[in-house]
Amino acid sequence: MSRRRGRGHTEEHPDERWVISYADLVTLLLGFFIILYATADANEVKFEALARGLADAFNVDVKNAEAGGSILDGGTGIVPERNLAGTVDIDLEQIRRLVDERTREAGLQGQILVTRDEDRIVIRLADNLVFPSASADIREEAKPLLAIVAEAVNSTPNEVRVEGHTDNIPLATQKYASNWELSSSRATAVLRYLTEDLGVDPARTFAAGYGEHRPIADNLTPEGRALNRRADIVLLYPPSRIGGGDVAEPTGAGAADGVE
Repeated sequence: MSRRRGRGHTEEHPDERWVISYADLVTLLLGFFIILYATADANEVKFEALARGLADAFNVDVKNAEAGGSILDGGTGIVPERNLAGTVDIDLEQIRRLVDERTREAGLQGQILVTRDEDRIVIRLADNLVFPSASADIREEAKPLLAIVAEAVNSTPNEVRVEGHTDNIPLATQKYASNWELSSSRATAVLRYLTEDLGVDPARTFAAGYGEHRPIADNLTPEGRALNRRADIVLLYPPSRIGGGDVAEPTGAGAADGVE
């Protein structure tokens, strides 16, 4: 490229191809600093998800065997959906071992059932083990069971839903107008005992009363109604649906006794 200066004179411009390389360099630097800015604030949730993903890929237990908690302090338990099943299975086995050991030590075998649904772990107690008929007052003999449940709950960082369920027999007392009120009061009573007396973090717990609308057995028989009267402590793994899963009932004494 040239430009004439006066008659018979030309001025040659230097090679300008360096501008392309310079522009590429500026673009790369811009991208680099954007990445630095985006990663400046460490996101524990993302690191937790990454660690669990790598653990699943290499078949390594990412749980701390002694502490039994998240690999990151204050972890939230949120994992990518594709790694969900493996994580639930790891926690399920850990909780089952803990419950089996503690109930055996206390002579309470068979009175707590631990199972899993697609995206949750369910710790189940027949409500006649925990409550008198048509009441939301926790039995004294149920408190050792709830202490074991609290230890199991505290072994994971997950959100916890405490559920109250009843059978379909209509209930109308001075204190409880229907099974809705009774199931909600029972769920709240268990939640308060877990958080106020047994050290479960209240920030990750909530209560739900389902009345008779989430049965796990046929309400046409006394045995089925006894199975449906229950208290569930549910560890949630996102994504989680609302409601309980279809799992079996504890086989301990009293699981099929009592009416509401």
